[in-house]
Amino acid sequence: MKKSTLIHVVVMVVAVIAASLLASKLTADQRALLPEKATMSKMPVGGFHKFMADVEWMLFINYMGSQSTVDETNIDEVTRRLERLIALDPNLDKLYQDGVSSISVADPEKTVELLKRACENYHLRNNAEIPFYTGFVMVQYLKPANYKDALDYFKMAMQRSGGGQDQKTHYTSYYFRSLAKLMAMEEKMDERLALAEVLFKEWQNSRGYNDYAGSGEMQTQNLKERLFRALKDIKTPSEDYTPTKQVLDRASEISNKVFADSHLCINCITPYGPGESYCSNCGEAVKAWGKCKKCQRTIAGASFCPYCGTAQKK
Repeated sequence: MKKSTLIHVVVMVVAVIAASLLASKLTADQRALLPEKATMSKMPVGGFHKFMADVEWMLFINYMGSQSTVDETNIDEVTRRLERLIALDPNLDKLYQDGVSSISVADPEKTVELLKRACENYHLRNNAEIPFYTGFVMVQYLKPANYKDALDYFKMAMQRSGGGQDQKTHYTSYYFRSLAKLMAMEEKMDERLALAEVLFKEWQNSRGYNDYAGSGEMQTQNLKERLFRALKDIKTPSEDYTPTKQVLDRASEISNKVFADSHLCINCITPYGPGESYCSNCGEAVKAWGKCKKCQRTIAGASFCPYCGTAQKK
């Protein structure tokens, strides 16, 4: 072999080795900057993954438009398309909110699997709807419902939404109701009372500003409104619900502690006005308020009785 040929061969071998080492280093650096790279499609599309994802998304929309529903006849094809989309662009948030939701009834287990991966995606860390929908599928479509794990995702949705006034009410509603369902199952108790107990406990915590979903007067008031509705549901029997005396007594006890100054009928949780001695809804005797201490005439809110002049201490 000629010397020049040998030199060329050596140079080529060295170049290949150097290129391989450089490629490995660049790949490691890229994955450090883009963690999702490891989950992206290995298909050589020249770096145009996002473009390909947009094309695939349009094809997916067209395909779904041709299907009347998702069931056992097409679930495998729909799932295959979704997984291909996720491989091309795992950061495409509409893919999870609009695409993955299409298989939630036909295959809730796979839906939860895909949504969990999205919840762990750093680039989707500010998306509150994805963890909410993960919990929603767990309690609505999984058989049996997984309330325990769903709580973590509802809580994640609340935290990502920022809590307080900006927080969507259905996040906290599903969290409290799932917590109540879990309590009712574990302690074998009335589900409506379980919800009231959960809300009562959160109300107690919120008074010390130790709750997770917000703090201050706004959060406390929000809990009181939820608790009012929960107690009202207990006190309102229907064809499919008849509370026991024990449940009614506990509901009254909670009402007394939370709404002592709210002028509610203990029997039916209906508000009553100043000077009234009986509930207008159920006829139960109530503790009258807004009357003059001396002449007993109705003077709600006055500092002095306009009829006898007696000072009213607040």
